Amino acid sequence: MGEWIYRPDLQQDWMSLVFLINSIVILVLYKLDSSRFMSLINILKPRVYFGKYSHEKELNYFSYFNLLCFILIICTLSLTYFSLSIYTRNPLRYSFEFYYLLSGLSFVLLARQLLFQFISRQLGFEKYIYLPTYKTFTFATQSSFFLIGLIFIWNYSSLPSLITECLMVLLLLNWILNQFRIFFSFFRSHPEELIYIILYLCTFKIAPWIWVYFIFIEIKL
Repeated sequence: MGEWIYRPDLQQDWMSLVFLINSIVILVLYKLDSSRFMSLINILKPRVYFGKYSHEKELNYFSYFNLLCFILIICTLSLTYFSLSIYTRNPLRYSFEFYYLLSGLSFVLLARQLLFQFISRQLGFEKYIYLPTYKTFTFATQSSFFLIGLIFIWNYSSLPSLITECLMVLLLLNWILNQFRIFFSFFRSHPEELIYIILYLCTFKIAPWIWVYFIFIEIKL
């Protein structure tokens, strides 16, 4: 067991606690709905999941299952940036920096979702964009399941960093490919809704990440 050592700092036990909390979240997801959980992590058959769980009542992002998925996504993104920030000019080193990033990311993405729901409802195009949005949320959740494992291995094992980092890149490329497939399929089916696609991509997909960078990362630098 001597090879399982936290890479940056042996004293940062708080990160072990974060991984433990994520493990508990995954366990609770399984307990809430084991069949849905198993269908969700089956990346080879996404149509089965969407066919069963993308109907109207499942588009409630504030259900227990979807809220836990959101928590998992936020924690995974924060851990990923925190871990890989050693390759930036000013790496994150302390637990309060992680919690600051986690809180900021949670606030921005939650505000984004609420704003998106309000605007789409007011403009009357929620019925067009909700399914693509739900698909992107689902693929983000799937990626989080695998990414949290890779980040754990990257931090605690003696496995060469290059291997886990290559797997992370492949996971990122798979996520990007899925995003293109979702929106290309949507545009092909609804070419008249191009303006809504542009609004969604620019306002709700790109802008929040710029806010996160400048407000919660650039200020720290």
